[in-house]
Amino acid sequence: MAAALVLVHHLVIYAPTLTVVSQLASIGYVGVTFFFVLSGFVLTWAWSPETKARTFYRRRFARVYPVHLLFVAVSTGVFAEQLNWGALPANLMLLQAWSPDDSVVRSFSAVSWSLSCELFFYATFPLLVRGVLRVRRSLLAGAAVLVLGMAIGLLLEIRDPALGLLIFHLPVFRMIEFVCGSLAAAAMIRGWSPRTRVPWAAAFVATSYLSLLILPVVIGYRLEDRWAITLAMVPSCVLLITSSARVDNEGGRSILRHHLPVRLGQWSFCVYMAHPAILALGAPWLGSRDLVLAGLACIAVVVAVVLVAWLLYANLERPVERVLRGGGPARASTLRAFAPVELGPPPVVGTAHHSVGGGAPGFAGGLGSAPG
Repeated sequence: MAAALVLVHHLVIYAPTLTVVSQLASIGYVGVTFFFVLSGFVLTWAWSPETKARTFYRRRFARVYPVHLLFVAVSTGVFAEQLNWGALPANLMLLQAWSPDDSVVRSFSAVSWSLSCELFFYATFPLLVRGVLRVRRSLLAGAAVLVLGMAIGLLLEIRDPALGLLIFHLPVFRMIEFVCGSLAAAAMIRGWSPRTRVPWAAAFVATSYLSLLILPVVIGYRLEDRWAITLAMVPSCVLLITSSARVDNEGGRSILRHHLPVRLGQWSFCVYMAHPAILALGAPWLGSRDLVLAGLACIAVVVAVVLVAWLLYANLERPVERVLRGGGPARASTLRAFAPVELGPPPVVGTAHHSVGGGAPGFAGGLGSAPG
């Protein structure tokens, strides 16, 4: 569903006649916030201190890079006239999100800037997780990180409004979301369990989203405010993820555990990566002034995105990841009950469910899902 939110956010750019949908999807980029929080949660939940850093890095490379490389190649055909070829090395190394130049950040496979952020998260995670698991009041620490991030963002934007644009995609700033997800997982490993039911947590996400749509109308919307909107969505994302994890862990009933939602979740990384190229190809029909034709084109494009994602998952993402990981399952997704533990120096996480290669189906980060 988070991947679909990003898809619709970009879809309405090509279909301006769908004004109501355009207004509702105007901050759909917060789907990436969900991916970053989920990535931090899943990687921490699955962490085993026995996992070597090189094994972790190999698994993360196998998870994201093959699909990224494919769409860098695809973009050379679909967006040939718009490409900034000078940004190709940064794209290939997934370093483009560090650039202050938006034409570099969103060059080639435009959405892969989020993978550039994930690469930074992955690079620091083996060290970060040891510190996170030493924090005894994880939820309080997460709140403090979020408040500190808001304060830093405000100070930077007051100093120079252009910095508001920069920190929206800057990996070191977006790591706030990842760390909040990681701290939430640490709290659950210690034995904390959210009491909120999943439907109420989902309602909190929806309420937060709608409130952020209304707020810019009241205070005056600025493009630079995107970084603040993403951080404002973190609490509701954390609550939804932890509430859902509790249900899974207890073996409770959930619509998200049914076959179709699980499959869509598994394909969601490819949905995220494939949709810009397919939207560009469908632009002539999506941009029609005929509302009916534009609406039908939107439906056709969404169906095409899902079908392409399914084919890529089955024939590229899953088999290539399995090979690059060195055998074994591409990822583990089954949760099991655990007993609360006290963590102290050195961190003891014998209750972690799987090696760090595991994760929930779909975007355990690929946006994360930034991929997990």
